[in-house]
Amino acid sequence: MREKLLKGLQESPNEARRLLTQRYPPFVTALRPKPTCDEIPVFMFHTVHRPNFAAQLAYLKANGYQTATLSQFMAFLQGTWQPAQPTVLLTFDDGDISWYDTALPLLEQYSFTATGFVVPNYIKAEPQRRTGAKTWLSWPELRAMERSGVFDIQSHSHYHAQVFIRPKRIDFYHPGFDANPLGLDIPWLNDGTQFTNQLRWGTPIYMYAPQLAGQPRYCDDQHVRQACVAYVNDNGGIHFFEQPDWRETLTTVFKSAQRASQPTFAPESETRALISVNLARSKSILEEKLDKPITHLCYPYGTGSDMAVQISSELGYESNFWVEVPGRRTNRPNQSPFFIPRLKDDYLMRLPGTGRHSLSSVFMRKLKRRAQALDTY
Repeated sequence: MREKLLKGLQESPNEARRLLTQRYPPFVTALRPKPTCDEIPVFMFHTVHRPNFAAQLAYLKANGYQTATLSQFMAFLQGTWQPAQPTVLLTFDDGDISWYDTALPLLEQYSFTATGFVVPNYIKAEPQRRTGAKTWLSWPELRAMERSGVFDIQSHSHYHAQVFIRPKRIDFYHPGFDANPLGLDIPWLNDGTQFTNQLRWGTPIYMYAPQLAGQPRYCDDQHVRQACVAYVNDNGGIHFFEQPDWRETLTTVFKSAQRASQPTFAPESETRALISVNLARSKSILEEKLDKPITHLCYPYGTGSDMAVQISSELGYESNFWVEVPGRRTNRPNQSPFFIPRLKDDYLMRLPGTGRHSLSSVFMRKLKRRAQALDTY
């Protein structure tokens, strides 16, 4: 059993660190946890798979848990609402179609509620044809989810952007670079005319991080970028990457073009301006499309910054949801609504109750998902 747990931890280094440094709520690691009456854990979902999600909701119902709405959760943090039974907040990130097809009917079946944090930049004008693969929700579907009273739709930023932060090159943009089926892991850059993640083949990829983490953006040398892109374009375009040594060849082109390059970083004023545009645009579009106030923000990749907290507050956001928050393991009354930690849905069935999963089984399920090429986040 111990060997299975260790193997699972090796496959999930960030979670391993969080476990080993005791940054999870006590119920995650305790052998016999106490009831969670004085806290409201927040669980994070992305794409929903029916068998797993149905089992999780059945577990909550069978063990006497209720779900909080966002207004109830905020009142709890303010110390003005105390739930009569153990309570959780269910949150969903990005905007995958499975929210509508799978999560909504199951939540309705169990009389539960949830919060959906969406990225307006990617939401479709009309429903998309179902292919079995991940695809984005549409505005009509989001409006229907809002009308149901089950989902409260809020902001996940407008771009879900990551930006270059160091001059160290880690790859080139090539087919298969982005393993995220929704296309969320492609870094954004300034191509001279716009802020975009529509990269051309061969674009050098440097170390990058979530934009809302507030780190200065590394301004990649456009001469170096153009040299690499031009070489790929002149040597077969997308077919260039069929060559077994394409990476070595393109690295030689990169190094040659880079010789006169000097690393430069965007000023803090630009970082602040881009974050402000990102958060303001998401808020305004969601308010227009859904005809409701948008006052809650969830950070893409669960990572924010003091800068993002300040800007979001100035724009009228009343809460910020993260993943890990230093010094805060869970959510209790009189804690700041701008530093809300969350847990992956894997740990939902570590809550106290009959049928509770062991920690080793949680990590073995993670390994199984990876083997089946299902979601790993």
